[in-house]
Amino acid sequence: MCGRYGADDKVNDWLTKHCEIPSGDILRVGDVRPGERTTVIVKGNAKPRGVSMTWGIQGKDSLIINARKETIWDKPTFRYLIQNRRCLLAASCFYEWDSSKHKATLYGENDETLFLAGVYQQEAEGGRFVIITAPADETVRPIHDRMPVRIPASLIDDWLSDTEKAREILDTATVPLRREQAVEQMSLWE
Repeated sequence: MCGRYGADDKVNDWLTKHCEIPSGDILRVGDVRPGERTTVIVKGNAKPRGVSMTWGIQGKDSLIINARKETIWDKPTFRYLIQNRRCLLAASCFYEWDSSKHKATLYGENDETLFLAGVYQQEAEGGRFVIITAPADETVRPIHDRMPVRIPASLIDDWLSDTEKAREILDTATVPLRREQAVEQMSLWE
């Protein structure tokens, strides 16, 4: 599950350098939460485009913020989107909470910008996106059972523009993480 991520000046510098950003768009700095608007990376002409979208697609009863990579190609809600409307969210970090509600911050292992995989739909008031999640790896597993799929920067163009390569990327690509957590479990006997 991914329910919040962060963007900093380094992320915005990357977006400004590598994406077409419409004039007048304001890039965010800080935490991004479901229901909020942020810059999303989509396929462009000469280079990727950064467009403003809202996090979450309205479901029958609630806001859908994540899609499982294991079922995204088959679920009617997401099948068209994964085939035709893939996107990325540039992030400096993302957050997960353990069962005791302690927050952990996860960064790229070398503090690189993270590119979280997503899909989006067009709507009259602008696009809406969800983040694709996968089973947790050894870094995240002690905190949560799911985490966002991270696409290496070298595969951005393939992810955005090639459906067959995107399927392979979704199954194999990842970016190693580093976890920081303010609360540590202490033993009564130490």
